[in-house]
Amino acid sequence: MRSRRSAFTLIELLVVIAIIAILIGLLLPAVQKVREAAARSTCQNNLKQISLANMSYESAYQKFLPGVSQQGGCCLGTWIVPIMPFIEQQGLYTLAQPNYAVNNYGTNATVVQTRLKTLTCPSDTANVVGSNTLHNYALNAGNTSLYQQNIPNACTGGTTTGAAGSCVSFGGAPFGFYGDPSNVANNNDAGYAKTGQQFTISSISDGTSNTIAMSEILQAPGGSGDYRGFLWWGGSAGFTTYQLPNSSSSTDVITGAGCGPGNALYPCTTTSDTGTLPRQLVARSRHTGGVNVALCDGSIRFVNNSVDLPTWRAAGTSQGGETLQLQ
Repeated sequence: MRSRRSAFTLIELLVVIAIIAILIGLLLPAVQKVREAAARSTCQNNLKQISLANMSYESAYQKFLPGVSQQGGCCLGTWIVPIMPFIEQQGLYTLAQPNYAVNNYGTNATVVQTRLKTLTCPSDTANVVGSNTLHNYALNAGNTSLYQQNIPNACTGGTTTGAAGSCVSFGGAPFGFYGDPSNVANNNDAGYAKTGQQFTISSISDGTSNTIAMSEILQAPGGSGDYRGFLWWGGSAGFTTYQLPNSSSSTDVITGAGCGPGNALYPCTTTSDTGTLPRQLVARSRHTGGVNVALCDGSIRFVNNSVDLPTWRAAGTSQGGETLQLQ
């Protein structure tokens, strides 16, 4: 008579479970890397689509997009509206356009509560402020601040890549925000004569392959009062290269809205909008080691967090005349 084997013992089952757990532990990082690689690729494709949309806009109007509304950029009116027809959002553009000229389309809830996939990086967490959507890409406002003037305000004799504590000269930008060189003492966007100024390709004397057009920013971590990533609003529609990307010592400077709760990924202040640290957003991402950017020629680069500050600032200027090797 053949003997029949009994069922697995408890020890055998525990050994099998332990082996499965080890295998899962070994496989999980690999799966996460694959997912992040896919998300990073999607993010780069988004930037490519936005960049091509800006080029299509330029072909139609002979100028790049305006960073903010020319009818009062402080508030609701940014490049996110005129780009809509060029990213297959004609229906949304139709809703926004009737009020766009008077800068109050934000009262249209359908517009500001719609999440645009092309403007959302899958590596980040999709958030809202109130019920209004936050997004992940901002236009390049240059190497200083959204006021597009020298830092510290009214300083002279500096360079576009100046060291910390020295005068940093504004070196031009491909997109206009609150710039008004005749009003350098004013640290407020209200009344700026050159708000939303538009620029031609020929104005980028540094070369389109040497000038950043747009970059990633992080959506605010949620909660009321934090408007970072709220591209519908001028104060969050642009970034600058004054501070290094993803650095825990780089600080977003927000005025007119709070920063909300945060952590090392979201350093922010509402109290330091000064002549030495005026309004600006820092390029940030959740990708390991760096941030995706699009250049003005439409090409996409991944910039490492280790990029040196002079190179990063030089990449933000459109007329700085620097020698640039952005890796």
